[in-house]
Amino acid sequence: MTAGLTTRADAQDTFVGLLTTPLVSARTDDARFRAVIRHRAQLSEWCARLGYRLVITGAVARLHRDPSGPQRTAAPSAWDPPPRRVLVLTALIAAACESTDITTTLQILSDEVRALSASPGARVTPYNPDRRPERQAFIRGLDQLAALGILLRRTSDEALLRQWEEEGTGVGGGFEIDQDALLQFTDPHTVSLALQPPADDSPDDDGDTPARMATRAQRLLRKLVEDTALLYADLHPLDAEYARGQRSWLADRAADMTGGTVEMRAEGMMLRLPQDRPASATATVQFPAATATPWFALKMLDAATSGRQPDESGRITLGGAEVETAARRVFQDNYGALTKVMKESPARMLSIAQEVLLGTGLIRQTDSGWVVLPVAARYRDPKAVWEPALDDFGDDVGAG
Repeated sequence: MTAGLTTRADAQDTFVGLLTTPLVSARTDDARFRAVIRHRAQLSEWCARLGYRLVITGAVARLHRDPSGPQRTAAPSAWDPPPRRVLVLTALIAAACESTDITTTLQILSDEVRALSASPGARVTPYNPDRRPERQAFIRGLDQLAALGILLRRTSDEALLRQWEEEGTGVGGGFEIDQDALLQFTDPHTVSLALQPPADDSPDDDGDTPARMATRAQRLLRKLVEDTALLYADLHPLDAEYARGQRSWLADRAADMTGGTVEMRAEGMMLRLPQDRPASATATVQFPAATATPWFALKMLDAATSGRQPDESGRITLGGAEVETAARRVFQDNYGALTKVMKESPARMLSIAQEVLLGTGLIRQTDSGWVVLPVAARYRDPKAVWEPALDDFGDDVGAG
């Protein structure tokens, strides 16, 4: 059991860990795998509550988030996700692993991926290992699978890997494929559920649908637990009405599974995970951090929303011109404290700040500008004290 945690708290932290990293292998993280085994009964109960499947095979555990009701299950937004090309190559490498021996090399996997991406049925840009950026993206995809315990390094000579990355020559190093982990990663049942046609969503006499009614409680509880923010304006009107009426029930269930606390607001509900537990702390974006980038993101948010009142849903809608005007003002007023990269232009500073605000879920980007979400209200009127060294290095900031 994790040091300092009660049995219940340890189970909750293990559950949160599964939400953030659904595939756990004893070969890469023995402590987490043993925690899953130790709390298997309780975790299975919570998974059933949300319509998940917890599968344990050999030394591998996988949380499968099957679709629920008329809507496809979308994974929560990731902070600093890998580029799309890396994700595509990760999937192709996993497919290549299914058709190779249990022991293989980087070069063999690269050849297999090249063939797969060029096959007649492929709908991806063909992989070209003759280009160094492609080889770099391939290695990042390889690292993704290694972190999950699907690929295990058999050689420790980093020079082989660097030679292949730089020159495209040599074997690149040897790997072992964990078949149990691979099967859970590419589970055919999960893929089939994700790709099946949508369920019949024809409304009944009251304007509701059978699929929506049957899965309402489960879908809303998933939304609160997975996204940690359930905003009524995001929901179907009948779902929003149900969520308001059952907010205490939803809050109790979410707190029971995660150990967190739920804030009730007029515009929705917010789940706050406990910061004194390992998995919960890892799952929570540390924002704002004591560096320049997140603080200028907050300065941008404050400048763009200054003097603006939220609508009945707690949102503030901003046009692109309004956002750009705010960016120029922040750029001019704080030029001396900007990082070297931000000093290139107001547009560059805006791009960096916007990426942070999108990643933290404080805004949504539309074709016409920004929608500032109600959760951003907790960051009103940010204050910071800039250190003299900031002008030279652009990295240190003290919050006030």
